[in-house]
Amino acid sequence: MVVNTVLVIAVSYLLYKQFSLESGGNARAADTLVGKDSSAHSKKILIAYINMDSIENGYKLAKEVTNEVERRREAISKEMEKMEANYKGKMEGYQKKGATMTEEEVNAARQDLDNSMRQMSERRQNLDEEFGQWVRSKNLSVMKDIQDYLKKFNADGTYSFIFSYEPGFFYYKDTTFDITQTVLKGLNNQFKTTKK
Repeated sequence: MVVNTVLVIAVSYLLYKQFSLESGGNARAADTLVGKDSSAHSKKILIAYINMDSIENGYKLAKEVTNEVERRREAISKEMEKMEANYKGKMEGYQKKGATMTEEEVNAARQDLDNSMRQMSERRQNLDEEFGQWVRSKNLSVMKDIQDYLKKFNADGTYSFIFSYEPGFFYYKDTTFDITQTVLKGLNNQFKTTKK
């Protein structure tokens, strides 16, 4: 939050300096800047934004990825529940035999249960790591798809910046520059054609 505040202040200061150079006070400095790089002042800076919550909720590829993530999470959960049920069944079986077991059988049972617990723990850790990597790759793939589309969308250079809007990040937003629905429509059309 502090870094964001510092950045907003810095950008505000730079914009103030920029516009104060263009208006009479420092005309010579402005002429010098224009002389050095005339392209710097030839284009207006337009900033647009997209609402990422709306994109995530409305973009069909993002929805498919979310559904795929849920299916995989459920499969992992079922596999772990099955392993836990097997472990519990083993333990109950050993408990029933407990009174009639020899010391060697008790030690073997304890070792078997320890091995099962270790295997279960290792399997859970491996599944969690694989799942995390897979989710990250899927998210990066969706983000790359959005970025690639935004490059095509802004091929004419209309906007200097296109930000993703996160609630609580901006203190003020003008909905005139909200291009979310236009981008969302384009993303879904692109998704339909690539899916075919």
